[in-house]
Formats: sequence, structure tokens, C-alpha cells
Amino acid sequence: MNEVLAGDFRGTFPFTPRYLDSDGTLLHYVDEGPRDAPPVLMLHGNPTWSYYFRRPIEILTGRGHRCIALDHMGFGRSDKPPEPRRYGLRNHIRNALALIDQLDLRDVTLVLHDWGGPIGFGAAVERADRIRGAVAMNTWAWELPSFLPPFLRQFRTDGLGEVLALGGNLLVESIPGGMARRDIDEVAMEAYRAPFPGYWSRLGTLAFIRDIPLTEHDRSAPVLGEIHARLGSLELPLKLVWGMRDRVFVPAFIDQWLELFPGAEVARLDNAAHYLVEDEPERVAEEIGEFLERL
Repeated sequence: MNEVLAGDFRGTFPFTPRYLDSDGTLLHYVDEGPRDAPPVLMLHGNPTWSYYFRRPIEILTGRGHRCIALDHMGFGRSDKPPEPRRYGLRNHIRNALALIDQLDLRDVTLVLHDWGGPIGFGAAVERADRIRGAVAMNTWAWELPSFLPPFLRQFRTDGLGEVLALGGNLLVESIPGGMARRDIDEVAMEAYRAPFPGYWSRLGTLAFIRDIPLTEHDRSAPVLGEIHARLGSLELPLKLVWGMRDRVFVPAFIDQWLELFPGAEVARLDNAAHYLVEDEPERVAEEIGEFLERL
């Protein structure tokens, strides 16, 4: 681990690093709060890591909740294998299941953002007896429509994608553009850049973009199709916390979630975009906390 990544980013991430082995891959996670409290498992998206949930972790543990946040393979302090083929959705789900099983987590509430949705719901349908609720934030768990913004399609082009994501680290550098206020403090950007100091360390970010299934022929399309088909059998309380100014996960996604979970609660954050936890961390933590109190 590089020296910068090992730090606490000027006190903004003071949590003890913990690790588990998932089939030879070392995965980092945060586990804070009382061990006898029902766990809140937070799964990040692309290109963030557990640092993304720092303020909700701080606020919720202060209220007596146990918060666990996993770094997906290729992100944060977790291993970054050099083989692109390893970064498929099925393997990310397997890693999430390893965390649930090795920590023997029960009565879990999932908090899912971006790619955390397919990964978390993929784990949920396999361990339904261990999941008691979910909070979904600007995410999905089905095959995406054919529309994908041009700036994301560029990353799926051979050669150009490598230049942008691996050479320029543009997925990380574009984080402020995915926020409503279009600005982020220097310490947070330092933390988001830290896991990706060089070309090959950024492979996971590019792989996530290329693993978005847009057609039935894409590698993870069958995996997402199976998750989608099984979601209807989950008797799971769901709350949607949505950044309404997201250019990718537009409000129409809320309607799709409500078709699957008609009784879901919806909290619409009008002043937040894709990275809603950066835009409105206290509001997000409050919405999660209210949901936990009613479970």
C-alpha cells in the first residue's frame, strides 16, 4: 500500500483498516460501531471507495449503529489484480459474499451506491435470510437501457478508454463534475486519487465502465438478468435516496425501482447529483438513520 493511502487523510478517515481474504484477493473494509448492533453494510461504486461513506459512518456509529464499508477489488485499499477478466460483476458479488460469510453478518441493512447496487443485490438474492433492508442511492440492478452518455461511451472504446481511464485517471478527476456543487475539497480529492497512483492501478475503474451490460451479449448481462428476475422474490424493505441532478441515473430510475418494490420509501435530494454523499452527507446519513429506526 502506498504511504499516502495508508494515512487518515488529515483526520477525515480515522477508521481502523481491516482485511479479509476472498479466494486469494485481499479486501479492505471498515468496521466501526458496537459489534452487537445489526450491521449496516455500505457498498460503493465507481471510482470511489469506503472513504465515500466517511461522514455517514461517523454520524451513524455515533447513534449506536455498526457500520461496515467494503472496498471492492481494484479500489481503495483492496488488492488490484492486473488481469482485466477478473473484474466482472460475478467476482465482485463473490467478494461481497465472502465478507458477509466470514464476518457472519446477520440482520444486515445494505446501503448501495452506483455499482454497489448490482453487487449488493447480487449478494442479497444469495443470502436473503441475512438481509433485513436496503437503501439504494443512484443505482440499478437490471440491464441498462441502450442510452449511455457520450462521455461514458468513450471509455468503452478500445485504446481511447485506456488513454482516458488508465493514463489520465479521468474517472476520478471527473468526480467534481458528478456533484451538484461541482466542487470538492482538496483533502477529499487527495483521498480519491490515492488508490490510483499509476496506470495499472486504475484498471478496476475502466473495467466497471466496460462491464455495464447494454445488450444481452455483454458479459455481465446474464448475471444482472438473474438478479433482476430474483429481486421480485425478496420481501425486503427498501428506501431510495436519490440525487435528482444525476445526469446518468436520472429520476426515471426511481420509477423502475418502484415497479420492483411498490412500497419503497423515496427521499429526493434536489440539491444533489450522482455523488450525493459528497453533496449532502448529513442529509444522506439522516435518511439512512430514519430508515434504520423503522426496521
